[in-house]
Amino acid sequence: MVCGDFAEAAEVARQLLQVNTGSLVTYRRAEDLLMNTPAGRVALIILADGGDPKRVDRTLKWMRQRWAGCPVVLVGDDGAGEMEMAARVNGANYLTRPVSSQQWAAMIEHALRSERWVASEERSG
Repeated sequence: MVCGDFAEAAEVARQLLQVNTGSLVTYRRAEDLLMNTPAGRVALIILADGGDPKRVDRTLKWMRQRWAGCPVVLVGDDGAGEMEMAARVNGANYLTRPVSSQQWAAMIEHALRSERWVASEERSG
């Protein structure tokens, strides 16, 4: 998860504890993720750090290449049409803030439900 808001990361961590599986790796900026990618399996990618829509578009394209088939969620503000369009064009889900506990739970359940969604370095190269 890439986020600048500790409350969002805490809520995702709380939801992961509910299913008692997985771990949450957080980054403050997308650039931090690019420079220090997580090792092992990735079941869900959450990009919630805001920023320039063109940078977000490039980041989403990179994520799609790196972890093809892995669900990606872009979190943004209501009325951020360019951000939502970047998500849709790049095959990501778009959630508007505030994201409810039920929405986070549904995303995590969906991501962890099937092994086919889990991407790893070996499979995605």
